[in-house]
Amino acid sequence: MSSPTALAARQAEPVRLAEMVFPNATNHYGTMFGGKVLDLMDRAAFLAASRYAQKAIVTASTERIDFHLPIKHGHLVELVAQVVYAGRTSLTVKVELFAEDPIGGSREHATSGYFHMVALSDDGHPSEVPALLLNSPEAREEWVIAERLRNNCPQGRRHE
Repeated sequence: MSSPTALAARQAEPVRLAEMVFPNATNHYGTMFGGKVLDLMDRAAFLAASRYAQKAIVTASTERIDFHLPIKHGHLVELVAQVVYAGRTSLTVKVELFAEDPIGGSREHATSGYFHMVALSDDGHPSEVPALLLNSPEAREEWVIAERLRNNCPQGRRHE
């Protein structure tokens, strides 16, 4: 039986961001800085988590993120972020980044990662988030992956 203050479970919707890669976001090889990629991914995770929880959100940690291909100056990047796990006060957001050559038309998966976020109350303490509805086999599979990642959190630190 749930408590009277329990939040209603909800489904997570993907958040999409798109951005052009301009010269100020690239290194001397003409490819996007890794730090800029991580910044965009963190922003997308923040937006997905904020929209889902409807609360203040901070990043607690990320999983390893590998860059599969260089993202070139003049390309478009599209990020797709979605909450895939909800704990008591934390969320895990999967972020995928695609690179697209707007002239040649090619589109490739460049990287993806999992971001662990924590919801905060007005006084800055962890705050309860809604339960996540899992309406597909893919959603249940992502939940299992995120749960496994959370249980293997380094130094015994686990997000609630």
